[in-house]
Amino acid sequence: MEYIPLVKDPIGNLGQFILPAFIMGMSASGTTMRMTRTMMLEVLRQDYIRTAWAKGLNERTVVVRHALKNALIPVVTVIGLQMPILISGSVVLESIFALPGLGRLMIEAINQRDYTVISGINVVVASFILIVNLLVDLTYGFLDPRIHYK
Repeated sequence: MEYIPLVKDPIGNLGQFILPAFIMGMSASGTTMRMTRTMMLEVLRQDYIRTAWAKGLNERTVVVRHALKNALIPVVTVIGLQMPILISGSVVLESIFALPGLGRLMIEAINQRDYTVISGINVVVASFILIVNLLVDLTYGFLDPRIHYK
């Protein structure tokens, strides 16, 4: 199979990324869904949720505004922790599906013992992971108003 550039054939390009994207998404979705369900069940048992039901708020307001925001804090943490796993999985998927990317470049650099390229890719990946961790921390402030940054 040969890589199809986006400019040449957008539909063909999208078609060749469907299976790798599905595999990457399925690898992380099970943990995320399980964590979301568990946290929602735990939050829905809290006293303030019972109070919201007792006030007569409709179901959507109670679930979305009160329960979901509080349940998503650990879920966002898990998603942030899954990013390095997804990046390492992309190395394998790029090699299997013959897609160009940092993962495939990393494999080729390792085979050729090109230490400069290996170091550069490691810096890029580490920077990406740091940015994801920063975004996770900033998301905490959005989800829980009690968390604020000075």
